Amino acid sequence: MNDRLAAALADRYRLEREVGRGGMATVYLAEDLKHHRNVAIKVLREDLAASLGASRFLREIEIAAQLQHPNILPLLDSGEADGFLYYVMPFVPGQSLRERIEREGELPVHEAVRLLREVVDALAHAHAHGVVHRDIKPDNVMLSGRHALVTDFGVAKAVSEATGRNTITTLGVAVGTPTYMSPEQAAADPHIDHRSDIYAAGVMAYELIAGRPPFTGATPQQVLAAHVTEAPDPISKRRPGISPPLEHAIMRCLAKRPADRWQTADELLAHLEQLATPSGGITPTDTHPVMRPAPSHWRIPLATAAVIVLIALGSVLGHAFSRGGPAMTLGQSTQITADAGLEILPAISPDGKFVAYAAGTSARMRVYVRPVAGGRTIALTDDSTAIETQPRWAPDGSTILFLSGGAVMTAPALGGATRPLIPPADRAAIRSAAWSPDGHDVAFVRGDSLYDFTIAGGSIRPVAHGDQLHSCAWSPTGDWIACVSGNYEFLKLGRDFGNIAGSSIVMIPARGGTPVAATDSSGVHQSPVWAPDGRSIFYVSNAAGPRDIYQLPLTRRGRADGTPVRLTTGLNAMSVTISADGLRLAYAVYTAKANIWSLPIPTTPPASISTATAVTSGSQVIEGFRVSLDRRWLVYDSNLHGNADIYRLSIGGGEPERITTAPGDEFQPALSPDGTEVAYHTIAGPVRQIFVLPLNGGSPQRVAATETEQRVADWAPDGTALTWYDRIHSLAWTAQRDPDRRWQAPVMRSAGLLWPRWSPDGHALIGNLADGRIVTVAIPSGTTDTIYSPRPGSSDPHAEWPAWGPDGHSVWFKSHDDEGTATLWSLAGRGGEPRPLVRFDDPMRPSYRVEWGTDGRRIFLALNDRQSDVWVAEVNPR
Repeated sequence: MNDRLAAALADRYRLEREVGRGGMATVYLAEDLKHHRNVAIKVLREDLAASLGASRFLREIEIAAQLQHPNILPLLDSGEADGFLYYVMPFVPGQSLRERIEREGELPVHEAVRLLREVVDALAHAHAHGVVHRDIKPDNVMLSGRHALVTDFGVAKAVSEATGRNTITTLGVAVGTPTYMSPEQAAADPHIDHRSDIYAAGVMAYELIAGRPPFTGATPQQVLAAHVTEAPDPISKRRPGISPPLEHAIMRCLAKRPADRWQTADELLAHLEQLATPSGGITPTDTHPVMRPAPSHWRIPLATAAVIVLIALGSVLGHAFSRGGPAMTLGQSTQITADAGLEILPAISPDGKFVAYAAGTSARMRVYVRPVAGGRTIALTDDSTAIETQPRWAPDGSTILFLSGGAVMTAPALGGATRPLIPPADRAAIRSAAWSPDGHDVAFVRGDSLYDFTIAGGSIRPVAHGDQLHSCAWSPTGDWIACVSGNYEFLKLGRDFGNIAGSSIVMIPARGGTPVAATDSSGVHQSPVWAPDGRSIFYVSNAAGPRDIYQLPLTRRGRADGTPVRLTTGLNAMSVTISADGLRLAYAVYTAKANIWSLPIPTTPPASISTATAVTSGSQVIEGFRVSLDRRWLVYDSNLHGNADIYRLSIGGGEPERITTAPGDEFQPALSPDGTEVAYHTIAGPVRQIFVLPLNGGSPQRVAATETEQRVADWAPDGTALTWYDRIHSLAWTAQRDPDRRWQAPVMRSAGLLWPRWSPDGHALIGNLADGRIVTVAIPSGTTDTIYSPRPGSSDPHAEWPAWGPDGHSVWFKSHDDEGTATLWSLAGRGGEPRPLVRFDDPMRPSYRVEWGTDGRRIFLALNDRQSDVWVAEVNPR
């Protein structure tokens, strides 16, 4: 730390630590004392600052500070202090694009294109204000969530102008970086304009997709010469299979003559936007799919750019059933939202002109309304602290109902006074509500029952009872109500949001009756919505891989009439909604990533999650993981190859080993103490069951064939027994294995115990109750002892996933507060006050699940990235 610099800035900023160093400047993390926020302060090298014209430098910085764009990291402040020249930006706790490339190499094409679009959009804004960057490169692109933030606008020009020179180097500092310099920059042309930025963007795009820049050399001079004299290899030679339009876009950026490049960033952006929003001409997918008995749940990132998995979003939509009928095709698709985080559950207005959707986090979620044609986004209510979700338009478009606080609320469609329509009862939250086609009634689900609420008289009539009913939709004729049965957690904000547990679409007579399944429950079947003529439903399913939109024809009696038609390919949709005239369709595209990170056990807790480093990487979701008892292995489940499989990774490093390859999903692995077997649970029929797989060959063995739900197995230290819990009934079980390695009938050990784990001596189980207490259960006596209990009404953490710490005496557990923020805690001995071990204080690295592990030296945790955006597509009659 530079003490003189710290003293010079002490009246405005408190320097905390150095976080980076480059050719021109050193970057410090600091606290803005006036606004109590973290900022990044870039301080020019002292020898460079001493040679510059400070007033001119600060004047150029001031021009750049006028830029305001969502993909530009703004300049907050600049100045001179005790001979130091500095400028201040918001501190972005994520990573730079350079760091990601160094860690992962070439990026998935769709992701590279998305980031390129955002960078070019930022350039277009800056160029329109007369600002040329001059140093576009991955180092100057920060990743905040999944979005790009371009930094250092105007800095290269400020250095250049402040010295009164426009040469390539000044005082040994490159004004521009050789690898990304345009030919005119490399040749020291004094007339450099915005097209130099377009060239640099092309170099960066080439590197993102090909894994290396177009020109390399042993010295900067060789690289500069190559920019001026050599033709780059076609990018398709380095990355076969990319689309010709994308290759054209990048290679045109790399033209030697500025006049042969894209002439403006807007022109390039328009070309990229055409790729990102296909309209017509896409291969239809109106053939009937072969439904597999065990679906593969292949997840892929968001469809926010062309050349991505939205290969056939222009596919058949309508009555394309086996008996034939008038079909419709999907036309132009437009992305409605693009903010980082979750924008979910869109509902399109009856006239197709507006979309209501929920946006936020598990702690704060608000309903917004946005015009499809563009315009101001409207917050439906004034309550910025509530959790509002599942908006639904009234049939006349005047009112929107939504769920909040366990109740059904309504508000005028374009904002206004909110009023409760149906309150919660007996602490049972309402988890679905839908208007009747005439707007006189609302069908709602409370508990596992469906009710009909008559608005005029306020009467409530029971309609049906079913397993986890939710996401209901009333048919246009008013005769039927379609609902989802099972996996309510798919839509419930929290740790299981977006999971891949099975669910089915059921049909319920509106007058009352027993739900009848329209689909099976072998995979995710969610978000039913009726076609305007009432002859079919649309829904989201992962029956053939990623979540796509399907259409199912129905008989007049509400039964399936033929095979579902897959309407899109690779969409990764989470929900779908259709306008009353059937001419517009809105959907949410959702993706999730979850990888394992680690950090040393803190000597002076609590540690910050910002110090963690990645153990696994890539576009995958890891739901459950465990450190082996011998502390040599990490075992985890991952959907890297489509469905969830089990992997093993040496804690010492190396490549992961894929253990299971079955077409089903295997979750929550636990390695046996001798390392020869792995236990896991998988979906077997209507419930999940525990299996044990020998690692030296052989078939998996079911531990206990029961009708109860079996999840999260844990081995006894001697390897002779397993414990697990039934999530549905909150029961903890153990099963013993005899000397012939046959599993005996399971024994119920405790009611209410969640995530049971064995003690190091094998004499007890430890787990938590639903109210956050930690209890132990002695084996075999069943004696229960409470070792931690949060005080009622206090802010004490509610325990999740408790287990003995690495010393065998302390107890560690995880918790999530009311805002969904996680903390890892430790209890000394048997009880006492918990103390925080790790705080998840980096908003870019949330952790939604409960799992944690340790090998005695490091702590392992899963960090998540969940993103969802809303799209609208035109539906064209054929």
